[in-house]
Amino acid sequence: MRLVLTDRDGVLNEDRPGGVRHPDELRLIAGAADALRRLNEAGIPVALVTNQSAVGRGLLSPAGLQAIQERLVAELAGAGARLDLILIAPDHPERAGPRRKPGPGMLLEALAHFDVAPDEAVMVGDDLRDIEAAQAARCRRILVRTGKGAAVAAAGIPEGLQPVGVCADFAAAVDRLLGPD
Repeated sequence: MRLVLTDRDGVLNEDRPGGVRHPDELRLIAGAADALRRLNEAGIPVALVTNQSAVGRGLLSPAGLQAIQERLVAELAGAGARLDLILIAPDHPERAGPRRKPGPGMLLEALAHFDVAPDEAVMVGDDLRDIEAAQAARCRRILVRTGKGAAVAAAGIPEGLQPVGVCADFAAAVDRLLGPD
């Protein structure tokens, strides 16, 4: 594996009803920053690929989203972790472009940025859209049970999207990818 693609809400930070709308609402999921640091130390780039429709819906300004992202980066840095690339699709779901998941646009952009073949990358997400985007980009797929993931796993992942690894959280996904400490 040469690249990890990850969703934000429900994977790195707690998912909130209505989304994270202010930097003070951002709460990292326990173990996520340390797991990200382990990927950094292993020399594996990590790209954040996140839909943020609150911008497209007019519920959050681009500056507000930037402040939330800055908070995320600062909290990760405090744990010695970093994201190597941040890609955001702010589209309204009803006017979605090809970058918005379940479209593969952001994933393909990250693959090109790091010059990595799809079969050398894994997408970690908590929503069926993450899994669909990864399949469309031909990447490996891991669903975490945090955020929306427990409900997605309970409902069953459609056969056409398999194989999908299922892990408790981002830290468990990184354990699967790297092996435990």
